[in-house]
Amino acid sequence: MAGTPPPPGMHYRMYNTWYNADTINDDRGDDSGLDVDLDVFSQVHRIVHVTEKKIFGANWAYNVLVPMVKTDISIAPIGVNDSSSFSVGDIVLEPLALFWYQENYEAALGLALIAPTGDYDSTDAASPGKGYWSGMMTLGGTYYLDSEKSWSVSGLTRTIINGEQDETDVRPGSEFTIEGGIGKQFMLDHTWLIRPGISYCATWQISDDSQDGHGTVADERKEGYGIGGELNVMYLPWLLQGNIRYTNEFGAKNMTEGSSVVFTLTKSF
Repeated sequence: MAGTPPPPGMHYRMYNTWYNADTINDDRGDDSGLDVDLDVFSQVHRIVHVTEKKIFGANWAYNVLVPMVKTDISIAPIGVNDSSSFSVGDIVLEPLALFWYQENYEAALGLALIAPTGDYDSTDAASPGKGYWSGMMTLGGTYYLDSEKSWSVSGLTRTIINGEQDETDVRPGSEFTIEGGIGKQFMLDHTWLIRPGISYCATWQISDDSQDGHGTVADERKEGYGIGGELNVMYLPWLLQGNIRYTNEFGAKNMTEGSSVVFTLTKSF
C-alpha cells in the first residue's frame, strides 16, 4: 500500500533501514571486481499533518523527514576505508501534498525540497549528506481489487531533480524511482489487523551528470531493481502499526547491489 496516504490528522513515522552490499556493478551490469564492503544504518523521523482543507478535491497535507545516518564503507583496491558517526543527513521538506480518498482507490501527489543539511566531504565516501539541493515530486496510488479493500496493488513514484554540488561543481543526473507491491489484509479480531505482501522497487538515472566526477563517468547512468516481502501489523485501539520489509537487489548498473531490512513504526493521533 505504498500509494495509500494516511487519513486526516497527525501522524509520526520512524523508518529504520539496515543496508549491506559487497558488490559494485559496472555500466554493463557486471561485477566490477572491486572488493567493497558497505554497511548503512539510517533512522528517519517523519511528521505528517493531513488537514481537512480541500485543494482540487484532495486533502492538503505537509510533512518533514529528518534522517539520521551511519555509514561504514571499505573499497580496498582504491584505498577507501571511511566511517561516519550517527548524524543528521539531508532533511526533506514537503510543504505541498495532496491526498485523494476514493471508494476503490487512493492517490497522492507531493512536491518537496531536499536540503543539504548533512555534512559532505568529497574525500569522505561515508559522508551523511550529498552536498546539493534537490527537488522531488511524488506521485502514485493504491487500487483495491475487491469491495472490502482486502486486496491491494500499489505504486508510488518519485522524480528527483538535483542541483550542483558546491564542492565538486558536478550536477548529478535526475532520478526516477518506483516502489509498491501487492498485499492481502486480514482482520484477526476487532483489535488486530495484519497485511502480508510482496514488494518491489526500481530506480533509474534519467539524465547524465553534468561532468565526470570522482570515480564516476558523466554518461554512465545508475540503474537498479529490488524485490522482497513484507508484513504489516496494526493494533487498532492505539492506532499503532509496525511494518517489516526485506528487499534483495538485482540488475544494478553503476551502483552497489545488496539487500536491506526496513522496520517502520507509525503512530497516528
